[in-house]
Order: sequence, then structure tokens, then C-alpha cells
Amino acid sequence: GLGVPRPPMRLEGERHSPQLMTIATRQDATSRMAAFCTSELSRLVPMQPCGFIFKSRSPSCGVDGVPIFNPQSTEPQTGSGLFAAAFCQAFPLAVVVEESYLMADVIHRHHFIERMFVAHRWQRFHQEDGGCAGLALFHARHKFQIMFHDREAMRSLGRLAANAGEPGCVADYGQVLMRAMAKPATVALAVDCMMHLFGFFKKGLTSQQKKTFFQLLEGYRHGERPRRDPMAWLQNQAQHDEKSYLLQQWFLFPDAREVAAYSQIPP
Repeated sequence: GLGVPRPPMRLEGERHSPQLMTIATRQDATSRMAAFCTSELSRLVPMQPCGFIFKSRSPSCGVDGVPIFNPQSTEPQTGSGLFAAAFCQAFPLAVVVEESYLMADVIHRHHFIERMFVAHRWQRFHQEDGGCAGLALFHARHKFQIMFHDREAMRSLGRLAANAGEPGCVADYGQVLMRAMAKPATVALAVDCMMHLFGFFKKGLTSQQKKTFFQLLEGYRHGERPRRDPMAWLQNQAQHDEKSYLLQQWFLFPDAREVAAYSQIPP
């Protein structure tokens, strides 16, 4: 927001209210940055962004871990860049990450896309419905996707969805949802989800069908197969059996645009 090129700057002072200072000339750019934050956030409000990618360790755009120089403190201080902090306050449910996080691992890039689509659907629910019945349907369709990241949060969100008529429940649901989705998925959670999904079929399966699924699942558990192999088995079985509840699960059948986004991610 201050143009480029510009002299090197850093955050100084107290962690809760740092100042943005040029290092060599000692100019205070805090008010200029505050004006930019106000202007830029006013521009973004009508767009209601689902997420934002910030620059790591930047005194304006670092999400966390930004050094704050304070000669009065004996301990190193870190915090958020000024614009990043203002953005997170204005859009508390938005997905915010740093570019270094995305560059570090393809799994992080997949996770970011997944979170963005959940945030978009939550935003759309608010715009188009926002009611008790709508929240129950939203939760039903996201149940296994939430379980994939945080099983306890899935239970808590189920209780909130069941009591959506009570004051504050819908807002609380959104906060718990986005906190849950921010947690990284694990192989153990994925296996747990797929075992629950398998439970919808097991009574009507032959011994050979069960054996095939468990071979795929164990191969994934031990790192010998990708997750898409047991997932494909579950998808095919849900379609074959016409299990309407499972056919609506975002975890099992992601949005086509989400799948397309994954295909564009460089390894």
C-alpha cells in the first residue's frame, strides 16, 4: 500500500500496537499504512473475500511471526503485519495463509483450496438461507469433510446444527467450522472417515468386495497407495447403490471446480 520501491521498514514498539518505521531515515509510516488499510478494506467488503494469500514476515502482510523491534524488551517479539491484522479483524472467517506455507508442500496447497471452497459454501449459505433447516443440510453435507480434519469438532458442530434456532448458534457454527478446517488432515482421520463411509455398504457386499476395499484401505494406510484408490471404490459403490446421502457428501464428491483446481496445482 506504500508503493515500490520503498526503503526497508520494520515494526517497532509494543506487540499490540506496533509502529511501521523506515529503518534508515526513521520515518513513521504507520498512519499511511492505516489509511491504506481503511481504503483497501472498504474496497474488499462488497467482495466478501473467502481468503487471502499474504507475504510471510512482511511488516505489512505477514500473518504471524513478523519481528517487532523493541529495545525496551529483553525477549524477541513477533506479531502480525499491519494490513494482515486489519484484514483478519475485518474478515474473521476468511482463509488466510502465507505464500511460504503454500510453497512448502503440495499438501498445503490442496488444503488451502479445500478450505476456500468450504468458506465459499458457508458464505453462500449465509447469503441464500441462513436458517435452521439450511444449517442442518449444510452440516449433513459437510459431516465427513469436517471429520477428516477434526472429529471432535464434527460432533460439536452437529450439536450446534441441531440447536440452530438458539441465539448465536449459527455464528458459533461458522467459527468452529473454520477452526476445524484449518487443522491438517491425517492418514488416521482419513481412514476413520472411509471406514464410516464403508459402514453404509457392508451388509450388502460380498466377501470379495469387502476384501478389495480393505486391501485398498490398508495400502493407503501404509503409504503404498494414494487416498484416491479407496475413495474411488467408495464413490463407485455409492453411485452403484444410489445412496443419496453419500452422493451429497462433499468429502466423497467434491465440487467439480474444486477438483479442477487440484489438477492445476504444481507438484
